[in-house]
Amino acid sequence: MCRPLFFILLLLYSVHTFSQEIPSFGEKGSHEYYVLKLNNAKDTDFQRILGLYDAYIEAHPEDVVSYLERCKFIGNSYYDEYEGYNLKYDETEECIAQLFSRFPHHPQVLIYRAENLYGEKRLGVLEQAESAIEDNPLEWSQTERASINKMLGDYYYSDDNNLLALRYYYEAKSQDEQLDLSYDLALIHKEQDNLERAKSELLHSLDKDTTIWTLSNKAQLLMDLGETKKALRLFDEVGRKDSTFIDNAEMAKAMVDLEKFDVARTFLIKDTINEWNKISKLQALFNHDLKYSYPKTALTSYRILQAENDLDDFLAIKRLRLFLKDPLLPWNFSELYHLFLLILSILVLVLLPYLWVLPIYNFTQWYNGWKQRQPQSQLNFNWGLKHFWIISFVYLVGQYLLSLIFYYEESMNVLFDLTIVYEEPIEDKTLLANSMIAYVVFMAIGTLTILKKDALRLIYSSKLSIWSSLGLGVVFFIINLTILKTLRLFVDLDPVDLSTMVLNATAEIVAILKTHGFLVGVFIVALVGPIYEEVIFRGVVLGSIEKHLGFTGANIIQASMFAMVHFNFKMFVYYFIFGLVTGYYAKRTGGLLTGIILHIVNNFFVLTLVYFLLRNSI
Repeated sequence: MCRPLFFILLLLYSVHTFSQEIPSFGEKGSHEYYVLKLNNAKDTDFQRILGLYDAYIEAHPEDVVSYLERCKFIGNSYYDEYEGYNLKYDETEECIAQLFSRFPHHPQVLIYRAENLYGEKRLGVLEQAESAIEDNPLEWSQTERASINKMLGDYYYSDDNNLLALRYYYEAKSQDEQLDLSYDLALIHKEQDNLERAKSELLHSLDKDTTIWTLSNKAQLLMDLGETKKALRLFDEVGRKDSTFIDNAEMAKAMVDLEKFDVARTFLIKDTINEWNKISKLQALFNHDLKYSYPKTALTSYRILQAENDLDDFLAIKRLRLFLKDPLLPWNFSELYHLFLLILSILVLVLLPYLWVLPIYNFTQWYNGWKQRQPQSQLNFNWGLKHFWIISFVYLVGQYLLSLIFYYEESMNVLFDLTIVYEEPIEDKTLLANSMIAYVVFMAIGTLTILKKDALRLIYSSKLSIWSSLGLGVVFFIINLTILKTLRLFVDLDPVDLSTMVLNATAEIVAILKTHGFLVGVFIVALVGPIYEEVIFRGVVLGSIEKHLGFTGANIIQASMFAMVHFNFKMFVYYFIFGLVTGYYAKRTGGLLTGIILHIVNNFFVLTLVYFLLRNSI
């Protein structure tokens, strides 16, 4: 008698236990269970489970959780994580819209609605949630408030509004202690050059349980912040959880920081085994060998890279760097061929200026013949079209050397599509700053080489006094701001980023201010730059063309060229007017000094403005 009773009790217990494991349709997280239950007869099971949700909702019409779980079940049942595509996208959107219309003020519904929107639409729902929290604070838990604030932080961070992003992230952090926002906060502080604060955020949350992806991101960010040993500890933890997740490139970087160059090379070699994006990994190995290994080792990795794709060193610049490391290293035929291409490219630079100098010469000859007159020069400048050709060549060589010396590998990668890049590379501020300084110095020296002794007087000649020129420069700056404000009515310019609106190569100029300071910025951007630009455009270009075409035509051409070399189509009108005005003062004052002062004053004020904007953003 006992045995049947025992089996009956065991059966009842099993049924009870099994029923306890099956979540109710109104239970939070039930959709995850039922998504897993979709097997071979997926469509049939989907419709059956959806019917059970509908039946439960009909019996419990005010159960918000059941509505939420139904929508999540639809959204996750046919979602392909690898492709990032949901076959039931339209049905999911319809379900969310119905849910939102039925419970428009419910905290969980607002959170779910916001999670499934993007851009301005998401912001609209988040702002609605903010208002709901303010109107009915007791209906919102601290965790729900934290979710809204985190999403607001994410939105403003993606919108490049770091100050608002920080505000919402810190608010979310204070509302939910389990929410790990240390990586997001550290990333923003790093972007603002507040490196100590960035380190502090990361180091105080390293023990929090996070995903492998987050741990890896934290480790990489610690590497960037110079915390190599702590980064290695995190990388070890990532490796223990999933060895396939180790970033060999980051490990190599860590070993270099610890001056373990051979170990770093081992990680880089491991990286080259993977065929995906192999060129990029071979480039990293060669760059490491060029800096830290023996010359013969570097030559070996160089030739392996070229065997993979010889377009990587199309102009033999990397091979020339190896030559500087060891001049006795042998050259093969392929390397000599690419060296020939470099020489040929320089010869092309010699011929390129003829593309605009000769047409100007031929046009002026035809125009003056048609008019049957030779224009009288109104400028007492000693430059001719020969100098125009020379300064054009100097400009081209400057741009060419800038790309070859500082951005050669990146240029070849883009030109020949050699590597796969999913994200914008992090800008090296020191590299940007140094490349800008090198270019300005090169152009200043190149400009001086074409100046005759009697031409030097033009730089400090003016019929206006220095004080009058300075006062005019202040007025000129105010007029420029007015022009920019008017231009914004027709062209999409960011009113916040004044540096982009006024200065060329903004990223480089900001980099100079951040890495070398205000005084170096003033010397390069507000002194040397304006002097050589005025000599080139209002001196050589204006003076050489004016002898053949007259002042008005020459002034239009030089102003157009001045606008074009700034490579900013939106700002073309601004630079064109700038060139016309300074060209006019070159004729009116009989020299370049007033134009130089106008240029210096304008750049100095803008540089000062950018400097204080940067200081206030940190």
